[in-house]
Amino acid sequence: PGIKVDKGLVPLVNSNGESWCMGLDGLDKRCAEYYKAGARFSKWRSVISIPAGPSIIAQRDCAYGLARYAAIAQSAGLCPIVEPEVMLDGDQDIDQALEAAQNIWAETFKYMADNKVMFEGILLKPAMVTPGADCPHKAGPEKVAEYTLKMLKRRVPPAVPGIMF
Repeated sequence: PGIKVDKGLVPLVNSNGESWCMGLDGLDKRCAEYYKAGARFSKWRSVISIPAGPSIIAQRDCAYGLARYAAIAQSAGLCPIVEPEVMLDGDQDIDQALEAAQNIWAETFKYMADNKVMFEGILLKPAMVTPGADCPHKAGPEKVAEYTLKMLKRRVPPAVPGIMF
């Protein structure tokens, strides 16, 4: 059994309408309680928005928040599911979506390494790499698969045991 441990998205002050994910405060105590109650995995979802940026501060907050969450969850005995979601809103093409996805995953893994997260003890929940919902150039399933695999091969360390969509 598992549990969602973030406290939801709220507006990121002084940004282009971007969001940040709350919930690090008291997370260590909550995770310990969830483990005692029988939970063995946890989930935290944070987002970046391509049309709104992604700004450096929003990307950094997303990646660092996910890293702190993963470290805290692991210290409590939970397997963290890491999910930096690239929002599908906007008119970005698939190349712009690939760049944004690669950037957020690179930064997330860098901060997870800095926080001594054991990659063998996490699971990933990435989004498919797709053009924005308003992009006039749609991508077929083969192209989406190609770009998604390209991003994963470039950014996910081989120690990570599982990727779920």
